[in-house]
Amino acid sequence: MGTAITSKLRIYPIKSLGFVEADEVEVGFHSLKNDRQFAMVDADGRYLNGKRNNQVNLLKTDYDLANASVTFSDETSGIGGTFELREENEALNEFISDYFDLGLQLVSNDQGQFMDMPAESSVTIVSEASLQHLQQDLDRHTLENMRQRFRSNIEVSGVEAYWEEQLYHTPGVGMRFRVGDVHMIGISPRARCNVPPQSPENGEIDYHFIKNMIASRKDHSPSAEKVIQYGKAHYFLTINVYVPPTEAGKVIRLHDEIEVLDQVRFG
Repeated sequence: MGTAITSKLRIYPIKSLGFVEADEVEVGFHSLKNDRQFAMVDADGRYLNGKRNNQVNLLKTDYDLANASVTFSDETSGIGGTFELREENEALNEFISDYFDLGLQLVSNDQGQFMDMPAESSVTIVSEASLQHLQQDLDRHTLENMRQRFRSNIEVSGVEAYWEEQLYHTPGVGMRFRVGDVHMIGISPRARCNVPPQSPENGEIDYHFIKNMIASRKDHSPSAEKVIQYGKAHYFLTINVYVPPTEAGKVIRLHDEIEVLDQVRFG
């Protein structure tokens, strides 16, 4: 087994939309800085995301975080525009409302509250080998396509498929580990939803994706025996990670080594 090192770092400034790839990322409060800082919500306060509307896959983003702006584009329709990335931007709110044909506004939170599991899982980790394993078994997707389906923050290289599952232990017991000088606690594998079957290019749904992924994961031992503790099926990928508030302000860099430390009770 090789040394685990960070090989990709990605943040997703607007929940459910595109990513920014970086050489280093700063840790914020319970999350990575700028990751899921913004979300699109309707009048009832419900998120607009891939679970509700697979059209999010058609709207591409180009972020300029230094100047707090985002450029939206849809190559199919030719619709697009550049907007200041902030709350109460009427032009931006009008654009996303018209695009999704739904009354929406952009809201902001820098405390990790727009994560699927706020605080408890504000960072996700996966190994490159795990994505490659699924890519080969599903026999139709590029590696980048797989990355965009599972939207992980930290990708790890130098290790075998599903190495990342040593970053949690059993329900209620996590694993403390270190990425560079940033300490985190892995708490569980992430159960997946109906988003990964959607093509990140056009939103088309692969109705065999979940069945094929479960079969692939079930056939991979001993990782299959470990994840089954968390659900009836093997539809899991990436690790849910808790980032203590003590780590805010530290930086994670490409090629940082990951060291597994010890068990810790969690929850």
